[in-house]
Amino acid sequence: MAIEKGAAIPVKEKLQERYLIKEILGENGFSITYRGYDCLREKKVIIKELFPSKIVRRVPGENYKVECITFSHEGLFETMKEQVINEAKTLIQLFPLRGIANVITCFEENQTVYTISEYIEGSTLESFLGGKKASKLPLNSLMLFFEPMIRSLRKLHNAGIVHGKIRPDQIIVTKKNGAMLVGFCDPMRAAIDPVFVEAILPVRDSRYTPVELFMEQGVPTSATDIYGLAATIYYCITGIIPPHFYDRIQNTEGMKEPYELGVALEKSQSEAIMKGIASHDFERYQNIDDFLEGLVEQEEEDGKKEKKPPKPIILYREPFVFLKRKNGINIRDVVTVVVLLAIICIIPPTVGIVNKYQTQNFYEEFVSANEYDRCMLLRNLAEKKRSRYTNNYNTMETGKKTSVKYYDLEEEKVISKNDMDTLGKGYRYLSVDYRNSQKAMVSLYESGVVTTWEINLLKTEEYFQVTKRELENGKVVSTTKLKILPGEDVKLP
Repeated sequence: MAIEKGAAIPVKEKLQERYLIKEILGENGFSITYRGYDCLREKKVIIKELFPSKIVRRVPGENYKVECITFSHEGLFETMKEQVINEAKTLIQLFPLRGIANVITCFEENQTVYTISEYIEGSTLESFLGGKKASKLPLNSLMLFFEPMIRSLRKLHNAGIVHGKIRPDQIIVTKKNGAMLVGFCDPMRAAIDPVFVEAILPVRDSRYTPVELFMEQGVPTSATDIYGLAATIYYCITGIIPPHFYDRIQNTEGMKEPYELGVALEKSQSEAIMKGIASHDFERYQNIDDFLEGLVEQEEEDGKKEKKPPKPIILYREPFVFLKRKNGINIRDVVTVVVLLAIICIIPPTVGIVNKYQTQNFYEEFVSANEYDRCMLLRNLAEKKRSRYTNNYNTMETGKKTSVKYYDLEEEKVISKNDMDTLGKGYRYLSVDYRNSQKAMVSLYESGVVTTWEINLLKTEEYFQVTKRELENGKVVSTTKLKILPGEDVKLP
């Protein structure tokens, strides 16, 4: 949904002097979501700001403070803040949960509430199923795929938390082929207020939204989440987006069961999905366990039915697949050779792209690791990878023009020295250098100060010896000797 101009906090602003706003992702009528960066933990995060746009606005001339548009909505806004804080605290107490984007913390600032959640790398389930990247999915494999997410959803329901808007664009498929439910900490119980009905339920989403969220006296419950989950399952296994609930109420024959559409599943499983997506909440399953029980394959009375274990769903695949060499020569071998010869001119630039991608991954892994693991990463890096990923002065040829690598911690990308901007405010650059086979140097360039960590790669017993120095205007102002033990998270840059 488009964001009203001036409503979102601009990029590069900080909250709590810690959470840097990197990108404005969108809003849903209740909140504005940002991609952020935790400068203390040095990790990407998701920042969600409570901003019900129908009843609040930014205070003119007061930075980014939020106020109600009319006095009559102040009570409602306070209730919404309380709901968000209570839900966030419960999620933090249950941390960590598999299959969901865990909430890390919440705080009040600018007269509203912010939640900080894990950043989940991947693409939405909607983008896979809506395009040509994936076909319809078998039910049993889909339930195996959703299992961690559903288990966590059960725990949340038992703790009184309802997501309220489960649908394919709220499920992220990670590069490890996991399903992660995102979008928690919206005050969904406030959806019953008439002021929000049109604001939070656009047409494209309402196919996964049950009738109770349109009703003035409706309250989201576990049955609300079961509706969204059942509708998502229906879409995944049939390839058909369910019709709006009001179309089904007016025309009961307008939606066919998966079994009638020829989907490979049992009649009882098909009926369970339809019960989960029933228009009215009292017609649906009231808890996750009953819904899951209905989706289980039934045993045949004679016990002769042989069940095949579900196959894991693979939505992300490795870019290259290497096949075993077969004996003899056939036409496929000849075609393979011809194709390889035809693309040989493409290989050099392709290798360059792969190397750049691997270098970026190295720095992302290095920054997110704890102190001891960083030392181990530098110690175990092979000579070729040292030269590829870092500044390996052991192998740099004298007199040869060499591009020195730096990692921009704010933009999260590898750059050259020519791209460094040391005149701007708040810059933070990282360099990793190998001075000889026994030592590595990590340097942080930040606002006119250079901090270095000289790491002795020859581990002494169970720790690494590190010498930390701070330099100003090229002069050493402090020196500290450190012993880095396993599991320590003493902050490097």
